[in-house]
Amino acid sequence: MSGPIQKCGTGRILQLVATPCQVAEADSPAGPVAPGHRFYKSPDDGIEAIRKGYSYWTEKLTDTSLQLSFAVIAANWAVFGSVNAIRQNAWSEASIALVLAGLGLSVVCAWWLGELCRKQLRHALDDSVHWQSEFEVSTQVGNPWPFTHWIQNLGLVMRVAKTVLPLLAGVLFIVALILAPTV
Repeated sequence: MSGPIQKCGTGRILQLVATPCQVAEADSPAGPVAPGHRFYKSPDDGIEAIRKGYSYWTEKLTDTSLQLSFAVIAANWAVFGSVNAIRQNAWSEASIALVLAGLGLSVVCAWWLGELCRKQLRHALDDSVHWQSEFEVSTQVGNPWPFTHWIQNLGLVMRVAKTVLPLLAGVLFIVALILAPTV
C-alpha cells in the first residue's frame, strides 16, 4: 500500500508508506522535519493531527464493520443457501442475529449521538456566556468539552459494538461452517 507523494526539501519526490497519523505528521504546518526538531509548531497542531487520525480511523472502523457484516451475511447465504437452512443451524442463525443486532444498534446509536450533538450545539448557540465559561474550565482532566460525557461514552459503546459484534458474528459463522453436516 503506498501513501501520498511528498516533495522533500531537496526537491526529491518521496513515496510515503504511512499511517494516517504519520501522514498528518508529514502534512504538519512545520513542514519537513530535520532530526532533533519537532513535527508541530504548537501543542494545538499536535492535537489537530491526533483529531484527524482519530476521525480517519473511526471512519475506517465504520466502513470495515459494515463490510464485514455484509460479508458474514453473504457467507451464511452462500454456504447454507436458504433461510430454512440458516434457521436449522443455530450457529448460523446466531451469526446473522449478531450482524443484525450490530447494524440496528449502529443506527440507533448514530441517531442518539446526532441528537446529543444537536442539543449541545443548541446549548452553545442559546447561552454563549455559559458556553464561554465551560470553555474556560475545559482544561480540567476528564472534561469532555465541547462534548458531554454522554456523547463520549455512547461513542465508545458504538466503537466497541462495531468491533466486537461483526467479529463475533464471523466466528459464529466459522463454527457453523465447521459443524455443518456434510452432504
